Amino acid sequence: MTDSPTPAAEPITDANGAAHAIVAAVHDIAKQDLPGHDLETVRERLSTTGTIVRATLAYGRARADGKTEYGAAREAAIALVRGYRAQHRL
Repeated sequence: MTDSPTPAAEPITDANGAAHAIVAAVHDIAKQDLPGHDLETVRERLSTTGTIVRATLAYGRARADGKTEYGAAREAAIALVRGYRAQHRL
């Protein structure tokens, strides 16, 4: 453990790839400063069982297609952002 106030991110693995995708999607949406879509609101909306299932499926499909762990997490995050934007008509 380091003295850094922010611990280093865990490497992306098959065990945590969907979680990395969700975190990336939350931050991607929140950084856009859209009214009504601040960090806490987006985090709450994407902390559901449905989101976890969608991220896991998208990550698994990308890995099955030969993507690396990083590539699969990125692809899953993009899918989550697209779904969020469609659901909230953004």
